[in-house]
Amino acid sequence: MEPSAKKSKMTKNHKFMNNKKKYFHAKRQALQPGQRGFFATCNINEKACVRECYNLLNHYADLLYGPEQPENELEKKQPEDGSVGDAKDDAGKPAKGSTSDEDDDLEAAAAKCREKLSQRKVRFQNVDTNTTNCVFIRTQLEDPVALGKHIINDIATTGKSMSRFVLRLVPIEAVCRANMPDIISAAGVLFDKHFLKEPTSYGIIFNHRYNQQIKRDDIIMQLADLVNSKNVGNTVDLKEAKKSIIVEVLRGWCLLSVIDNYLGCKKFNLAELANPSEKKTSGEGDSKSEKSSEDSKTNKETNKSIENEDSKSKESVEKENKSDMSAEESKSNEEDKESKADKEQTN
Repeated sequence: MEPSAKKSKMTKNHKFMNNKKKYFHAKRQALQPGQRGFFATCNINEKACVRECYNLLNHYADLLYGPEQPENELEKKQPEDGSVGDAKDDAGKPAKGSTSDEDDDLEAAAAKCREKLSQRKVRFQNVDTNTTNCVFIRTQLEDPVALGKHIINDIATTGKSMSRFVLRLVPIEAVCRANMPDIISAAGVLFDKHFLKEPTSYGIIFNHRYNQQIKRDDIIMQLADLVNSKNVGNTVDLKEAKKSIIVEVLRGWCLLSVIDNYLGCKKFNLAELANPSEKKTSGEGDSKSEKSSEDSKTNKETNKSIENEDSKSKESVEKENKSDMSAEESKSNEEDKESKADKEQTN
């Protein structure tokens, strides 16, 4: 333990007061209206879920759209007038300005680097949702639903989910504030693309987390009225809807999307698509039926063998009984003859 006098000197000294270390947290990107991307859910370990989302999306995006090109084309491209060479020559010469000019140049270069980093556009970027077990991956792709369908179809055909922590991976077409006017305006633009031309069947799937202001009945009724206003032939089908309207409310944000055959694709549940319960139940039923048929056959055979053994045993028992009866009858006949002979002798 240090003496109290030494502690007071260290704490009261202005050098230690001014030279305290300052820790800055990296600025996280938050949800913004007008974004689009992929909404993923997990049970535990959100970091691993984000990593798996990056792996999945980058893998299939490279297959569909090709590898992502880094945005360093401006640096790679050199102007034809040779200004780059002149700049290099000037850099090799000693600077005539003072140290203050050099400091200004360094600050300007640092500011440019910050602008480049802030304006850098990446194909997929994790965005903070402030909601547990909910991950949102922002994308620069124009149609995230096409990529999501490709992932789901590939997992359904191959039976390999390529993920351990990601439960659902739903493409999102629009992000807006969680209030009714913003939701209706964003949904109107989205419904023009899906429900305006041909009449189809639809269903509304609503989920809310950490938000009790948006009521389920209100949002469903208003969205249904909006869909019917786009085309009178649109009908509601909750079991086998051709198009499903996804409404995910996360705190103060609302995620909207319209997906074809959402219910038929197991609600984009990757684990359920890779190992569907129907196959398991059918397989178990077939195996059980085969086992029952085999068991019935074996039971029939055993019953037949048992019946044959029983009949043989019965016949042998009857023969033994007959032989015993015949022996007893012969003995009784001999005894009767002997008794008759004795009576005749006495007479």
